Amino acid sequence: MMQEQPTRLTSYLPKEIFYTATRTFEEDQDGAREGLATFLVWLDQVPPERFHVPVAPGKWSPAEFADHLAKGNWLFTRRLQEHQDDQPLADVGYGAVFPDGRVVAHAGMEPTPGKERESLITELRASAAALEEAMQQYRQAGRLDEVCVPHQYFGPLTARETMQLAMVHYQRHLGQLQPS
Repeated sequence: MMQEQPTRLTSYLPKEIFYTATRTFEEDQDGAREGLATFLVWLDQVPPERFHVPVAPGKWSPAEFADHLAKGNWLFTRRLQEHQDDQPLADVGYGAVFPDGRVVAHAGMEPTPGKERESLITELRASAAALEEAMQQYRQAGRLDEVCVPHQYFGPLTARETMQLAMVHYQRHLGQLQPS
């Protein structure tokens, strides 16, 4: 059986998929903290025998989702720091989507299988703290609405949009992991 291949996008998806301009930065920051806390509670409750097992055919395991989220936070943090150092935005191209709607992970956010629970929890907390610190630097400098992070699905993002995307990222993946 031939495995279906993703199709490369030719334009960015609308930011309205995740971004609500009426929210404040503080609401987004609180939402990201709450999303992380909810995800960590859920992750801690996954039975050991299911922790490294894909949640469905073609999907990641709970451990891999956690690693992906941590890598996403680190990637956003690195992009914010690079921009603060006046480096140009990286050209990340366009993302790709499978026929069933799954997206290909942003380059650098692909999970590494086999990581242990405590290591992942530590990594998620550290990556979230680093992202929050980078965001605070933008806030203190009055740069929240400055384009600073390239994204292969939504195009160039401001710091404010990046914070909201980080919040939605937790919610999106937790929604994929929890039964309806």
